[in-house]
Parts: sequence; C-alpha cells; structure tokens
Amino acid sequence: MTGGTKGRDRLRAAIALALAPVLLGDVYYPIARAGFLVRSPVGLLWPLLAAASLLAVVFLALRTVRLENLASVGLLGFAGITLGALVVLNLVPPIARDELTYHLAMPALYARAGRVIEVPFADASYYPMALEMLYTPLVAHGWATAAKYLHLSFGLASAALLFLYLSPRVRSSVALAGAVLLFTTPTVTALAASAYVDLGLLLYATIGVLAVLRWSETGQTSYLILGALGAGCAVAVKYNGLLVVMLLGCATLVIAERRGLRAVFVSAVTFGLSSLVPLLPWLLKNAWETGNPLFPLFNHLLGGRPLPAQPELDVFSTRRMLYGESWWLAALAPIRVFLTGRDGVPAQFDGVFNPLYLLAVAAAFVQGRFRRERLLSAFAFIFLVMVFFLISFRSRYALAAVAPLVLVFAAVLADWTRQAGARKSAAMAVVVAGLVFNAAHLALFWRRVDPLAYLTGRQSQTEYVARFVPEYPVTVYANEHLPSQASVYLAFLGDRGYYWKCSYTYDYYYSGTTLLEAVRGARDPSGVVDALRARHIEYLAAADWLLLRFLRDNLDDAGYERWQAFAASHLRPLDRQAGFGLYQIL
Repeated sequence: MTGGTKGRDRLRAAIALALAPVLLGDVYYPIARAGFLVRSPVGLLWPLLAAASLLAVVFLALRTVRLENLASVGLLGFAGITLGALVVLNLVPPIARDELTYHLAMPALYARAGRVIEVPFADASYYPMALEMLYTPLVAHGWATAAKYLHLSFGLASAALLFLYLSPRVRSSVALAGAVLLFTTPTVTALAASAYVDLGLLLYATIGVLAVLRWSETGQTSYLILGALGAGCAVAVKYNGLLVVMLLGCATLVIAERRGLRAVFVSAVTFGLSSLVPLLPWLLKNAWETGNPLFPLFNHLLGGRPLPAQPELDVFSTRRMLYGESWWLAALAPIRVFLTGRDGVPAQFDGVFNPLYLLAVAAAFVQGRFRRERLLSAFAFIFLVMVFFLISFRSRYALAAVAPLVLVFAAVLADWTRQAGARKSAAMAVVVAGLVFNAAHLALFWRRVDPLAYLTGRQSQTEYVARFVPEYPVTVYANEHLPSQASVYLAFLGDRGYYWKCSYTYDYYYSGTTLLEAVRGARDPSGVVDALRARHIEYLAAADWLLLRFLRDNLDDAGYERWQAFAASHLRPLDRQAGFGLYQIL
C-alpha cells in the first residue's frame, strides 16, 4: 500500500471519528429528555467519548506530520504556543455573551430540572443543540470549563482533517502551513476560548467539503455519504449549516451530472437522506413543541407557533442604523471581514479571518489552471454573501468558508514553493506575514480577556466577571439572598441567564415587553402587580437606565404615571450596583 493510499484511508477513518460527537449528542438528547443521565456521573461518558474521538483525529494527523525542514518545526511550534495560550485562556469563568445566553445557559436549566425541558421564552432553545447536549452533563457537574476545552477540540480536529487531506497531495510543510493557518485564524482562536458551538460548524463544514472532493476524485459512495453526514451534522450544530447542505447538495448534482441522469438521481437521494440523519432528532423536537420542524425559521411557510412581530429591515438599513455605514461600505463586509474585523466589536463583525486568504484567491484566479481552487473560492464567497444577506453578519457565522479558502491557499503555496528563487522566498514571507497577523490578533484577544488578572488572584471572580457581565454583582446578590424557588424577570440584561441560580424568564425578542404590556393593560398599580403575578413573576432585575428609557419612549403620559406609581408603591429595591437593580414585586 502506498503512502498516498494510507493517507487517504487515514482521512476516511478520521472523518468517521469526527462525526461521533454530533451522533453522541443525538443519542443523548432522548435519554436526557426522559430524565436520565443529566446529573448522573454516567452522563459524563458522552462528552468524554466525544473528546476522545476528536483527539484521536488529531493523533492520526500528528502521526503523519514529517518535520522535513526548519519551517515545519517553526509551524508546529507556533501551533503549540497558540494551543498553550488557549489552554490558559479557557481557565477563566464563562464570560462570552452566547455562553451566558444559550450554549451554557440552556444546559444549566436542564441540569437544574434534571432533564431536557422546553424553554418557551428563549428562541435559542429551539435551535439544534447537538453540542449543547455534550455540555449538559459537564455543566451539571460544575465543569463548565471542560465544555470550553471540548469546543477547542473541534478547532484542533478541523485543522487535523485539513492536514490529512492535503498531506498526500503536497509537501508536508505546505500541508502543515495550511492546517496551522486555519487553527490560528483569529476568529477560530477567539472561539476556541469559549464554550460556543461554531467550531463544530467549522469541523462539519470542513468534513462536507473534503468528503465531497474525495467523492468527486474517486466516485466512492462512502465519501458521498460521509460528506452528507458532515453537512447534516453542521445543521445539527447550528442552523447556519443549512447553507452548507444547500451548497454541497448543488455541488453534488454538478459533479454527478457528468456521470449521467441516473447518477444525478442516486447521488441526490443519497446525499439528501444521509444529511437528514444527524438533524432528525431536532426536526422532530421542534415539530412536536412548535409545529414547525425548523422553528423559528420559515414559520410562515411551514407553520408553527406564532412569533412576535419584528421589524423587517434589509441588511443595508440595519447596518446603517446600527453602525452608520453607507450602502457600499456595508456591501464590502464579505471582504472587510478578512482585513478589518475585530473581536468583541459587532460593527467589525466580532472577529477577523486573514488577508492571506484573499491573496490566495486572487492568485488562483490569475493562474487559470487552478480550476478546482476557483470553484472552492466560489463556494466560500457564495457562502459569505448568503450569510451577509440572510443572517446578522458575524465572522463566526461564516466559518464554513474558511476551510475551502485554506485549500486554495495551500494549492497556491505548493505551486510557489516548487519554484526556485524570488517566488519561493516570497511564499515563505507570505506565510510568515499571515502567522504574524494571527499572532497579533491573539495578543489583542489575550489583552482583552486578561486571564492572569483572575488566575493570579488580582481580581476575585465577582470583580473579573463583572468586567464583561456588568450585572454580575447583582446576580451574585440574588443568588445569595433570594429563595431558591424565586422567579425573576430579566429586563435589558442581554438575556444572560447562565449565572442565575433561581428561576428566571425574559422576553422572546424585545426586552421589557412583558412589563410594558402589564402597565398598558392595567387600570392602576395593583393591576400591574396582578398581571405580573399571573406570569409567576416575583422579582425584577434590570438595567435601570435602559428600562426607564424604554418605558418613557413607549408609554403615553397616563401609562408612564401608572408605571411611576407602581414603582413607588410595589417595587422594593433589594440591591443596586453599577446602574443595575434587583427589586421585589410587592
């Protein structure tokens, strides 16, 4: 058996291993829904098996690495330093927004209930939750930090799979450069320091692309099935994966068309049915709970529970309203995300990729013989444009575009390194520049998170978390003083529920709506109390200045006077810190 054949067999085995976490999450869901293995130590087997499968993928790749020159040693060393930094960054308490609103908050609610429950007030609870199922037993046992490391493992496995695909085709140092660039891409490293799920999307989109490429090369149906399963797993991780299924499904039809009409039909059915397998539990869950298997998407088309009204603004109007951007500047977002993105800044896509990928795409189009690389570039940019128009544009939502672009970069780099003289030197300089770009953004991220402030004891947990979660001191007070069965209404706290130990609720889309409707519908202050009690709301926690402005802007004079009378006679202040308040409703 040749080395290339061994490498391709290793890729197939690695893909099969990498599919395991989502399939484990799918199996865990009905068990936890029935009330088993949420608090039991046996439940920990699920995330442990998922981590083991991902680390096995990394091990397969490391066995293939050949340190053929100093550049390979340097690349592996840079990846090791980045990994070490991420290990330290993941030691701080959860502080990222979506951890606190969704990815850890839902598992915390399940852990408290002892089973997976429906959470009607949270739209995010209806998103596919294959990875959150793996986080649930970890959160139940107080191991939220382990969920961060599990998420980091998805990023490592993505880089490993890319290396396994490239290594039989290009020099080991070129394959290693592509894998290291992917793993150290600023958006990837920022996500690897959190218990998000987006690196799962990256992994399964990468599997889909690589397996469909192998199917196009070999015609082996097993690769088509693996690619479809990867695309389906991408959806089971995050709804953005629907775009992956659509684009790879179209690619499958184009590839099969060369083999005849029967091949098109068989390939389409195989891809479609296989991609449904990982998603099926979540389609059934939403169909049962809401009447719409893809709730809250396509609600007008598929039917389902009515949704609150939302303003219909196009992406250009939204970015103009939020960030003051002109239409042409907004239209350049799919390009700007490679250049000027910045972690933690929504106006700058909450992250950045790497300008090196744009350079590689330009080179592929200039050198016309790179037909496959041009198709990969088209896949990536169609995905970026679709995310731009269909979803609030964030770099993490577009992560599925990264692996195809790295494949393009590797092809261009391999061509340059085969040539002597200035072209080869330029290739090395370009790689170094790309790594310096990634390192600089990692340094900025480190400075923003500042893990040593917490790890060295310079700041207590309350002081540290409050830097990122400003209402946290009020939350701590509530956890220490409110009865465990208390029910708190969160207003203008960004839906951050993870740290609340008592029951809480918030509004589905627009914060403050429940309180606004209670004031509008009441005749007097006691009527407001009755309306809130009917919803089992006993306490109010709010960003005071935002709540008051919201009520002032949305109530008429009589309504605002009724609110003021209610606040004076029926809201008992329990704690106020940094503009946030906790109140008992009397």
